[in-house]
Amino acid sequence: MKRLRFHELLLLAESEKTARAVQFDSRVTVIKGENDRGKSCLIKSLYIALGAIPKVVHPKWVQLNVALHLYFSVDDIRYSILKSGKQFSLFGTDDKLLGNYSRVTTGLGPALAELFDFHLQLTNASSKEPEQATPAFLFLPFYFDQDSSWVENWGAFERLKQFVNPRKAIAEFHTGIKPNEYYQAKAKKAVAEERRDNLRHDRTVVMRVLEKIEHLMKNAQFDIDIASYQLEIDLILAKCNELRADEDRIKDEMVNLDNRRRLLQQQIHITHEAANELGKDFSFAAEKLDDDVECPICGAHYQNSFAERFNIAADEDQLRIALVDMEQEMDVCVAAIEERKKLAVEVQTRIGEINDLLESRQGEVKLNDLLRSEGKKEVRKVLRSEVDELHLQVGKADLDVEEAARDMKKYTKTKRVKEIKDYYREKMDVYLEKLDVTELDEESYKEVDCIIKESGSDKPRALLAFYFAILKTIEKYSTTTFCPVVIDSARQQEQDTENWTKMLEFMRDNRSSDNQMIVGLVDDLDIPLGGTVIELTDERQLLQADQYSAVAKRFRPFIDASLTD
Repeated sequence: MKRLRFHELLLLAESEKTARAVQFDSRVTVIKGENDRGKSCLIKSLYIALGAIPKVVHPKWVQLNVALHLYFSVDDIRYSILKSGKQFSLFGTDDKLLGNYSRVTTGLGPALAELFDFHLQLTNASSKEPEQATPAFLFLPFYFDQDSSWVENWGAFERLKQFVNPRKAIAEFHTGIKPNEYYQAKAKKAVAEERRDNLRHDRTVVMRVLEKIEHLMKNAQFDIDIASYQLEIDLILAKCNELRADEDRIKDEMVNLDNRRRLLQQQIHITHEAANELGKDFSFAAEKLDDDVECPICGAHYQNSFAERFNIAADEDQLRIALVDMEQEMDVCVAAIEERKKLAVEVQTRIGEINDLLESRQGEVKLNDLLRSEGKKEVRKVLRSEVDELHLQVGKADLDVEEAARDMKKYTKTKRVKEIKDYYREKMDVYLEKLDVTELDEESYKEVDCIIKESGSDKPRALLAFYFAILKTIEKYSTTTFCPVVIDSARQQEQDTENWTKMLEFMRDNRSSDNQMIVGLVDDLDIPLGGTVIELTDERQLLQADQYSAVAKRFRPFIDASLTD
């Protein structure tokens, strides 16, 4: 069992520049003062800082919007929590920010549940779904406020009715009748049941599809061995491979021919232009130039002889011959391209042959129908395999559900439950006697979730006996965190001095030495409760102006850290 201890609470009111720092003794802290000195506001602030809002908080204290910073430890590991406005910021070792939370139910609550090993699941009144209980339900058995706890047990916090009938679950959880382990097993069971339900749904869907396939195959009225059609299938494969090779070859040939055609067009154009130029040169030499020609630049003389003119004519003839050859090659190329186009059409025709082959019949069965049938068989095979796997997964989920149910049952065995209840009743009997409550009917307190029905000055003492009987049972059987016992103004219903003395001595003598206790009271009758006494003397002035600067300085780095998250 973990133990929670409060170490120090800082309170800061920026609106009026006041503050207070309060340290708590690790054993007992008595907060003493006359009425209207702020005892209850101070005590309630411990829980407000942890997201558990007391049922009654003075309106002026609410309006003051006090920022709170609570230092605490869980099994000697130090933490702190800052509440500023509606935001909670949780800090760990070395003041490292662990998280910011703007909501209690879905944010701070689950975080503190992990920290305090508090795994109580309650049914949400709106959604009807199980949820992690809020921090208020952890502190209920440990906090007895002046406004409601001395009238009815376990009603110190607000919003308890957000869950359906929580009293029984709270009592059974804290006393160990249904401890943490029970609710953890219950959560595992819920997860396994959800997984099993999802698997069952998936299995139903697959089985419906399988049934549809079975129906379609039954209507086909044939179930022929695929081997008998192997020849046709081999032929289809051969044709497909042949067509694929032909397509690739024709495509490559058409690309090469087209490239050759483009090249020939360019060559023909260039050759034609060159032949025309040579023809012009021959006409000019024969008609315009003399037999002796002088260079206009260097003055050299050249012969314009018949031999020279004959060479020009010969070059032109060669080009004309080349043109004829190239034009013939162009014709061959164009013809080859046309031929390849015809081949492409033939390939399409051969593709049609494949379709015809699929439509070929053996008896009254089309090969295409057979292939479709074989596809359905394969789908059916896959679906059956899927159904088999889902059967296995559903079985595993069933085993997980059964294992979790066994764990739940292990922690709720009749013998164990009876032992816990007997222990509680034994303590209750002893404590009622110590507090001189003699008229309370045993039938009214025999169950751990009872409502104490007593009246007059006996009622606060009967409630005190109940609270301590539950605390002793928690300490012995529970596995959650044991929290500080906080008792605010137990002197209710005009307790006389004798009875008040009994109550003070009872609180002192029955507190476990391992537990922290914080007591708020007006008069202790000079009966020492042990530990530290904090006296509040200023009427309606819990926070002090002279503490503002020091406390604000301590707040600042934590507020800055919470803003940088």
